[in-house]
Amino acid sequence: VVTTSDVRMARESDAAIFCFGKVGIADRETKNLAETEEVSIRNHLIIYRLLEDAKDVFAGHLPVEYTTRVHGKANVQAVFEVTDKNKASVSVAGLRVMDGNLFKAKSIGEKPLLCFYRVLRNGDVVEGSEKLKSSSLRRVKEDVDSVKRGEECGLQLDGFNELEEGDVIECYSIEEKRVAI
Repeated sequence: VVTTSDVRMARESDAAIFCFGKVGIADRETKNLAETEEVSIRNHLIIYRLLEDAKDVFAGHLPVEYTTRVHGKANVQAVFEVTDKNKASVSVAGLRVMDGNLFKAKSIGEKPLLCFYRVLRNGDVVEGSEKLKSSSLRRVKEDVDSVKRGEECGLQLDGFNELEEGDVIECYSIEEKRVAI
């Protein structure tokens, strides 16, 4: 039987209470306290359902791993200096996509995924070019959301104007994944 003392201990340790069988039923006072203290009392009559539920709850407390996923790479064919809407000089890279795709933004199912860019020169990441966002991605003067392998495009990166011919630009995202139990 779950007691008010169990509920208080669970609240102090930010835990849920798991019960198995009919003996895990709490009285009205204990249920009210659990509701007030926002402590979950989870009762199961089938052991494998209790184990699945516990696994789901514990998974929410595990650390998150961040992984970098490269979506595409492009070669800088030319660099153009243009004036933006604020009358400032900015660099636009004329690119040919060598591998994968370049994205302005990407979605996994219905979840939007931020895409970033970095600039590689002679195989090394150029200082200050990590986690850049695209302010413009165009194909033949048309704004586009993605560019495929073999296609050419123009790309302007927010806050980065030190592009050079021969640079490689990578499009990537940082995805989070919970550690599995």
